[in-house]
Amino acid sequence: MALGNRIATALCTDVGKVRGNNEDSVAEDPEIGLLVLADGMGGYNAGEVASQIAVRTIVDVVRTEWQESSLSARVRQDGPSPEAVLLEHAVQAAHQAIFRAAQSDAQMAGMGTTVVAVLLHDNRMVVAHVGDSRLYRYRFGQLRQVTRDHSLLEELVAKGHFSREDAATMVRKNIVTRALGVDPQVKVDVTEEALDVGDFLLLCSDGLSDMVPDEAMRLSLHRYGDDLPAAAGNLVDLALAQGGKDNVSVILARVDRPFGRGRAWYARLLDWI
Repeated sequence: MALGNRIATALCTDVGKVRGNNEDSVAEDPEIGLLVLADGMGGYNAGEVASQIAVRTIVDVVRTEWQESSLSARVRQDGPSPEAVLLEHAVQAAHQAIFRAAQSDAQMAGMGTTVVAVLLHDNRMVVAHVGDSRLYRYRFGQLRQVTRDHSLLEELVAKGHFSREDAATMVRKNIVTRALGVDPQVKVDVTEEALDVGDFLLLCSDGLSDMVPDEAMRLSLHRYGDDLPAAAGNLVDLALAQGGKDNVSVILARVDRPFGRGRAWYARLLDWI
């Protein structure tokens, strides 16, 4: 079921004001409701390569296996949905592709990337993420961070060593504890939750979240939510206004119509009007 007429999207990425190249990559497949954002790391152009491999691999794997017959084969009794299994499989495939590339080229050694990916299905979203690229959901004027950063700061806070306020002044925000392609194995966090008409999703690299407070993001979505390209551009501009110290990437999605399976005949008829 194509989601292009039910989910509005906008993608925006900028090199920023300090970096010489853009190591972020973004992509979407509106036909199947897939959104992917990656923030690469590594010397030379390795980070750029890693993020591109991640995005391309995830999109290719999901496109290839996004068939009802393939999905049904993934169903597990009392387990995650087949869509969740598929998205995790795609992220793991990206991890292995980056790791192999890094092992085969000395200039790419140690490269890696964060990633956050969303697969929309049946009025729900599956979220898979590794690292500190984030997903937020904006609903009824409230902005909530859905993902939890895989970062040293978050690990120290979770273990009770520091309050979030103290940790923010003592620990560098961009030290990630997980990334695709760095180690032989990686754990992918996968969650799933329902969406409502009117919900907004914001995927972003830390070039936005490190520079722009959550409240400023919320106000931007409140002000520009009817025009997603303007909203995405405004969010990037806010990061640039604060110095643009990193690449800045944003993907926005807005649920304009239900996209559940088994809709009534009159709902299907509306697609043709």
